[in-house]
Amino acid sequence: MFKRYTNNPFFWLLLLGNLYCIWYFSNYSNGFVTVVWIYWMQSIIIGLFNFIDLLTIKQYDAAGFKVNEQPLTEKNKGCLPWFFLLHYGMFHFVYMIFLGVQLGFGVDRLFLLVGVGAFLLEALMAFIRRKQAEETLRFNMGGLFFLPYLRVVPMHLMIMGPAFLGWQPSVIFLVLKTIADMLSFMIYQRMWDKAVQAAQK
Repeated sequence: MFKRYTNNPFFWLLLLGNLYCIWYFSNYSNGFVTVVWIYWMQSIIIGLFNFIDLLTIKQYDAAGFKVNEQPLTEKNKGCLPWFFLLHYGMFHFVYMIFLGVQLGFGVDRLFLLVGVGAFLLEALMAFIRRKQAEETLRFNMGGLFFLPYLRVVPMHLMIMGPAFLGWQPSVIFLVLKTIADMLSFMIYQRMWDKAVQAAQK
């Protein structure tokens, strides 16, 4: 089962990208701050594209997903993207304040721009690919809605961990960032595989 992920070149690019972030943090004085802000901005990009995806999706698999304890229908689906935008956006607004106070904004601007620019291009290409696939595939709505929240965990524990557990913020973040990135990739790939299998039946 794991082999289907490792056969995908993007799996290795993602892993190498995270290892490079760890190396960058180890070799540059402002490396950790830069990596954290890149991650935060990547999460904003993911949230924005997810909002547009939820707003424009036409074919989907509700699979028991509910809105206000009611089954998801075309009638109540319209509020879902806006709820996501508000809720996910508020998380990141609060994190921006905490990160600004805790870490400051002293980043390597060139590295930040390159990292965010590369991720924005990849996110745009993935979005276009998914929209094209929606003509024949039905993606799980619950998975699309909740998957971006996995990226909240590293930032949340990096902020709360040192205060309550005495952990080093850098260790918490870099380890959990890598885990969150790889898990997000594998969960999304599994969603894609399930959509393909359902279409073939």
